[in-house]
Amino acid sequence: MSVHFKNTVKVASVYAGTILGAGFASGQEILQFFIVYGEESIYGIILSALLFALIGAGVLNKIYRHNICSYDQYVFPLIGKKMGRFVEILVCLFMLSSFCVMTAGSGAIFYEEMGLSKRLGIIVMVLLCLIVFLNDIKGVVLVNSILAPMMSAGIIILGCYILIVRDCGVLSMMHLAKQAVYNWFSSSLVYVSYNTLTIVVIMTALSPILTKRSVAVMGGLIGGMSLGIVAGILWMVMMLFYSDIISYELPLLQIMISQGRAAELIYVCILYSAMFTTAVASGYGFLNRITTRFKVNKNICTIGFCLLAIPFAEMGFSNLVKNVYALFGYLGLFMVVVIIVDGVKEMIRKNASIL
Repeated sequence: MSVHFKNTVKVASVYAGTILGAGFASGQEILQFFIVYGEESIYGIILSALLFALIGAGVLNKIYRHNICSYDQYVFPLIGKKMGRFVEILVCLFMLSSFCVMTAGSGAIFYEEMGLSKRLGIIVMVLLCLIVFLNDIKGVVLVNSILAPMMSAGIIILGCYILIVRDCGVLSMMHLAKQAVYNWFSSSLVYVSYNTLTIVVIMTALSPILTKRSVAVMGGLIGGMSLGIVAGILWMVMMLFYSDIISYELPLLQIMISQGRAAELIYVCILYSAMFTTAVASGYGFLNRITTRFKVNKNICTIGFCLLAIPFAEMGFSNLVKNVYALFGYLGLFMVVVIIVDGVKEMIRKNASIL
């Protein structure tokens, strides 16, 4: 197996693992941003997958071609220093919020699955992340390289099993379709945009393993399309059980419980892994920006950050997904447009130089 292939898998895994977080794997994001808009929302899933692939390939291609190693080097030339500073603040706030969402998800699992304290679940997640943060980007890459492929495969296998068995009685989607508000297009854009806010920070840190242009482009494409495949399967499963899961913080967990203890345990492991990978990516991105900008001691900042995140995570998982993510999604639409336009220009310049 070549070094370039291994690096492509690592890049795709970090990209997918950053987005495959608690909101995604629990079903809350699929529910809030797609399923509530009815059957036509499958087009939103497809649109999101295409945008993720395009954005991932475009950003990584530019990072490779221009040897970009930091957020500043990528963003400031695109939108200027003043606007770049504003977006940087926005990105830092979102990564902080995302880390809290992931740790809140850990609390929800401890409570709903094991009957333990939510605070205990939050503390356990924070401690696991702390260990990774102290190992810098190598720890982030290692965690995602191991867990992201396992999560994707696990969700696909469990989802296909449920779709084949279909032990759900009357299809809930028939009732849902009558109430749908056909706004899946704007919702999918918001969904992509808030995820895009963090990927630039994480992807610039991947510069050392972008050993070839194909590694950058294929890593982005594979990562983006794999997200679309997993999201599509989750969408189909949740449409079947919509009326039974709408009130739960972890809707997919309730579906797996109905399929037997084995499916439930496998899914809990997948869900916790998803929370962990995105908590790691968001937390690392936030710490990277803070320590770089203010030149503070990294270890002290890391410990302080983890401690301060605990009370914010106690706000509740579904409330954070619904309100925080949507807010940053609308604010991040500007960056999505800028990144896509710049990516297209980069490809045109590349082709022009070849000719």
